[in-house]
Amino acid sequence: MADQDIDRSEAATPFKLKKAQERGQTARSMDAVAATVFIAAMVYLAWQGVAAAVALLRLAHAAFLKLADHDVSDAALWGLVTHLATGAAAVVLPFMVMLMVAAVAASWLQSGVVLSLEPLKFDPQRLNPAAGLKRVFSLRTLFEGLRACLKLALLALAAWLALKALLPHFLAVASLAPAAFLRTVVADMAALGLKIALALALIAALDVAFTRREFGRKMRMSRRELKDEFKEREGDPRIRARLRELRREMLKRSRALHNTRTADVVVTNPTHYAVALRYAHGQMPAPQLVAKGAGQLAAAMREIAWRHRIPIVQNPPLARQLFRDMAIDEHVPSAFHADVARIIVWVFALREQRRAAAAGAAA
Repeated sequence: MADQDIDRSEAATPFKLKKAQERGQTARSMDAVAATVFIAAMVYLAWQGVAAAVALLRLAHAAFLKLADHDVSDAALWGLVTHLATGAAAVVLPFMVMLMVAAVAASWLQSGVVLSLEPLKFDPQRLNPAAGLKRVFSLRTLFEGLRACLKLALLALAAWLALKALLPHFLAVASLAPAAFLRTVVADMAALGLKIALALALIAALDVAFTRREFGRKMRMSRRELKDEFKEREGDPRIRARLRELRREMLKRSRALHNTRTADVVVTNPTHYAVALRYAHGQMPAPQLVAKGAGQLAAAMREIAWRHRIPIVQNPPLARQLFRDMAIDEHVPSAFHADVARIIVWVFALREQRRAAAAGAAA
């Protein structure tokens, strides 16, 4: 069993992945989120960068003009602050909303909606210095450090190539008019940012693949874990077998009690066994066993027979043999015809006497 626990060679089941998601454990790449947010910022800069810069410059110009009036009263200052805050919010809020939507979309596309408070619970193990030092000086930390250095080198290379391509523009910027200068600077910043964003997108794609692979490896299960999960979800096989047996007993009891109401006679042991027989003259080759029971079920059959005025005949040998040798809905074999026929004849005679008595009372 120990070897099976160590050898996690089976892919994680959907049930385990769902449980992990409830605990806040998902294959989510933070590099993908960061890249998506940065790309959204650069797209906004290329789309609305000039308009946003002009709006902020106009706010600053209006503020300086207002301060030049030498009106330093509290009401005037409060009005100026309110005007600046409202104007800045109108420029900045769309940008912030776009970044928030990008971050949420990047997380949702990777792992769906995950609402879990499990990561926020207090865990004393996190305060364990030994565990912290073990994490710091582990191969995993070294690998993460090397990966971060590789990312930094790739981003630095992308930034250098982008800046190198923009060097000719820097020489011509000083001679431009203010409006053209602003447009050129914003366009160059957007171009630089988009090239860096492409490098970030490449890093994010690789990190997503790596994160999913590592998460899948971490979630792998051993054969014993698969068996334990199956038992947890479906129940122990012995318990399920017992439940099936109880359901069969309940169905058998319900059917026996229902069929007893249609019987012509109930043959008893007199207490341990009971069999219910029905016979339709001219329609059946022999009497039919419609229900049988032992113990409490036999007692319940006798109670139903008494309530429905069905004759109860005590014949222990016949009751035991019919209970043992016959199944429900089976016709009585020829070996028992003589004994059963005497009972059926007596039952039909009793039924005729009751009809005659009832007719005489009615007359």
